[in-house]
Amino acid sequence: MAKQLKAKKEKVIMLKVSVTAIKEIEIDKLGGAAHDVHQGIFVLNPNVFTGTKPVAEVVLTDSITLFNSTRSAYKQGGTSAQLPYEEAHAALLVNLIGFKPYVDTIANGNEITLKLSMLPYSNGINETGTLIKNGAVPTLLTYKPTTTGSVKVSCKSFGKGAKFFCIATENDELPAGTHVTLDGQLAFPNNVLIPSYVVNFNGKRNKTLVNLKPKTDYYLTFVMICGGYVSDMSAALKIVCGN
Repeated sequence: MAKQLKAKKEKVIMLKVSVTAIKEIEIDKLGGAAHDVHQGIFVLNPNVFTGTKPVAEVVLTDSITLFNSTRSAYKQGGTSAQLPYEEAHAALLVNLIGFKPYVDTIANGNEITLKLSMLPYSNGINETGTLIKNGAVPTLLTYKPTTTGSVKVSCKSFGKGAKFFCIATENDELPAGTHVTLDGQLAFPNNVLIPSYVVNFNGKRNKTLVNLKPKTDYYLTFVMICGGYVSDMSAALKIVCGN
């Protein structure tokens, strides 16, 4: 009897479409990922994904086309294209997320069906904080100079719910012994000279640093946060901002 009561209290964990994972699809991969969802639900598996769809096929395809075109225009440097691109980006995410209850109902936790939809899915358990607690740090840092004194920086996506901040130090790396504690305290070694630095802590993985010195070397490090845990700093990447 006790075993039966215990079994009833255990939470049943099912695989479901992950809204967080949809939102975290890399921007340069979003158009292709949305195209795959269209193919998976409307074209390749009509016998699986039956009935009325929450988002009409023409709405999804038009949304993909608009996102791709506005993204291209924005990447070419047109500031007037920023707002249309941001609106198209938000609309495409809304359309993709709109399929969640529909796909989850049909799949009912079946991983094969979830894979056929081409939407990202998870078991709902967030292990990101545990991975950080166990020593994970950001990796694969990248940068791209833009306008004068500005640079776009990023790192590899990590896990569900991860937030990021970065530090860019001028002309030299932070001194040996500088570290970030699990509870988020940035600690500098005693009696050492700290280079001039800027910090961005907006939580986004893709960031734009501004007001840097042109033609000056900076050393970039990333830190990530989730579940009350803060990672140590990544390995530093030498960057140069726009001239």
